[in-house]
Amino acid sequence: MAFSKKFTTRIVIVVILLTGMAFVSGPVHAQQRTLLGVPIKPISGTYLVVKDANVRAKPETKGKRLTSIKNGERVTVVGKSGNWLATTKDGKDFGFIFASVLLPMIDGALDKDYSGTVEMKSHSPCGYTFRFSGKNVIEGEIYEFADYEIQYRCNRKGKPYRFLSPMFMTEVPYKLTPVGVYQISIDILEVDDAYDEIFSTTFLYQRDKNRIIFDSVSNKKLGRPPEVTERKANSIAEALAAAVELAPSSWGDKVWKQISKSLLDGEN
Repeated sequence: MAFSKKFTTRIVIVVILLTGMAFVSGPVHAQQRTLLGVPIKPISGTYLVVKDANVRAKPETKGKRLTSIKNGERVTVVGKSGNWLATTKDGKDFGFIFASVLLPMIDGALDKDYSGTVEMKSHSPCGYTFRFSGKNVIEGEIYEFADYEIQYRCNRKGKPYRFLSPMFMTEVPYKLTPVGVYQISIDILEVDDAYDEIFSTTFLYQRDKNRIIFDSVSNKKLGRPPEVTERKANSIAEALAAAVELAPSSWGDKVWKQISKSLLDGEN
């Protein structure tokens, strides 16, 4: 389509007017998040206090001391400034706490059961259902573990059987560092030659990277790395389901025989 000179002139005038309006009004910036008047980088979450510490008005050791927090308390973090975390309490600005005394927490509670299928090259497929069963605090510790019960539904030589397996996840980073990596372990009970007759497969949930990776088995004579050692996980539920699906291929033949021997007549 051809444009007339008159029409083109109108377009140029409109562009000039719009440019001038933009110049007059200036750029629009997103509102800067602050805490107690200090600019912060927004982050969010519940954090566990692992050491008594002061709460300050500014993110520096010379900042005015507002109050203190005790080991075992929980705080809401809304942002970060350098090595300090900005916190709120009851919806109001609380103050800055040095990051090294706080650990990022997750809530492992689930409000429903999850089911799926385990596909393996080394064994026939198994179905599964897992559910949240509560939380535990180890004696002498200040943090909790989320506990789950898994029911696996498998078969051996065409004979179906079911068995239960406990699973737990740490709700604070497993090495007690500020890095958000949480341990998930699945136990097989009453396994001969295993420590305390428990054979464990452990995974690490790297929340910031949205993935779960294989970490270890408790006895290398009884197990091995699973067929798939890493999987994407965009949530806690996805991380748990990934662990439930990946773990069985890490179990050796002896473990599978131990699992099925008391459930199937004539199997050794």
